[in-house]
Amino acid sequence: MPSMRPSQYAMQQRTDGGPFLRIDLDDVVVLTEDERKIIESDDEYEAFSDEIYGTSRVYYSDVALSDDAPGWHLILEVAPEYLTLYPINARSEHPEYAQPRYDTVTSIIITRPVYKPYAHPTDQFEVDELLSGIPAGLSKDWRYGLGFHYEYRYLVNAVSNLEGVDTLILHGGNGSKDAKVKANEFYLGIDRLEQLKKSLDRLTQRHQRETAADKKLVCYTSLLHQAAPELYPAQSRKLSPDLLASLVSLGSVTPSLSPRDQQQAVKLAQQSVPTLAKSPPRTLYNLKAEIELVTLGQLIGVYKKMMESKVGEPKWQTFLSENPFILDMAFGYPVKKIADQPYVGGKNLSGRGGQYSDFLMAAKATGNLALIEIKHPQQDLLGKQYRKTYVPSYELSGSVGQIISQRGNVQREIFGLAHGLKERVHAHAVAAIVIIGRNPEEEDKQEAFEQYRNGLKDVLVITFDELQVRLESIYQALTPHPPVEPVPIRDEDLPF
Repeated sequence: MPSMRPSQYAMQQRTDGGPFLRIDLDDVVVLTEDERKIIESDDEYEAFSDEIYGTSRVYYSDVALSDDAPGWHLILEVAPEYLTLYPINARSEHPEYAQPRYDTVTSIIITRPVYKPYAHPTDQFEVDELLSGIPAGLSKDWRYGLGFHYEYRYLVNAVSNLEGVDTLILHGGNGSKDAKVKANEFYLGIDRLEQLKKSLDRLTQRHQRETAADKKLVCYTSLLHQAAPELYPAQSRKLSPDLLASLVSLGSVTPSLSPRDQQQAVKLAQQSVPTLAKSPPRTLYNLKAEIELVTLGQLIGVYKKMMESKVGEPKWQTFLSENPFILDMAFGYPVKKIADQPYVGGKNLSGRGGQYSDFLMAAKATGNLALIEIKHPQQDLLGKQYRKTYVPSYELSGSVGQIISQRGNVQREIFGLAHGLKERVHAHAVAAIVIIGRNPEEEDKQEAFEQYRNGLKDVLVITFDELQVRLESIYQALTPHPPVEPVPIRDEDLPF
């Protein structure tokens, strides 16, 4: 037997006969005999109950009052074509007694049924009979202040969020699936209301089932498992099928996850990799591609911010060390990172003169070595103007000279330098790359820079802007694009 709500129990304990109703029929018009005959002569006539029309009003009080005393509160208006409910807080001990139950929605209008108009009530029994026919989900007992049942309050609370809306209109017939706003009114079709009720009922039932299972598990773990673990082994919480799918599908946009939920989602995905690889492998591949694309996009964002904020060379070296595939963009073939800031030789007998590069790379296929020297993006590429051209800047020419010297040391001392390395490397033709500065904006400086770097022998100079463009090109290539509709071939385009 279902438990009784506190409000129902309190109602049964009342001894004063309340709450109370007062019915006002002052605006109700009773048809005369002639008027009734005229209406009955119409083929589409449907007899009015008691042959009356106009508007009657039903007032409420939680305490006994005389009919002419102040303190009565309007809760229901009845017209042949519609009912208007005015939901209020019905208990006199409530701090907002007789105030509207909902924040902004003060009235609920229910259009007339198709088969007959509403009848004006003349006593409490007829009010009960009239309310028994209103749509399911609405309280049919005026003693509790009318409005929606407690479990469906979310519906009217959602409508209350609409600015300026104070009336909810429930209607059937055409537009029975309506959910639209007109001025201060929100129109809700009966079919949509029924659909919402079913959805809310399913959620409530699921919550009740899950809560019952959780309670059983807590008691099992705290009592049986605690007392005799050898007889009652630990149990895990059983999740209902499609639980995550149902939670995600509740909204129309991607749910926002807390940091802890994000960590658990990643952990769950990691644990499910073997299953995903067997059942829907394409899902796993698509997930991997999306993660890589998002990661690349975020990486490009960080790269741009570092360019704008003018961070120092040490931060650039750390960033590139943590994301070595950016350095791959400087090569035309697959490479791998061997070491950060490697010693490349050059010490004399006194132990002085040693040189260090920024990065040591090697071709994946052959193990041929490559040196990379990193300079600041804000370093000037060109110096003063010399006649009709520009000479390379001190930093650019110095970097080129430095990496040429380092390459010579590597080629001479490769056997000693490679000793102890896990990777098998060679110095067949050591590539030398300098990453420095940003692209010149003036055309004459662009010309001077291109002439200088293309005149170098076996040293490649790349700007930070060029690395960024290569990253963005890869991102664009990986980003899905909508299919392009093929242009139809016309007859005159055919060769025969």
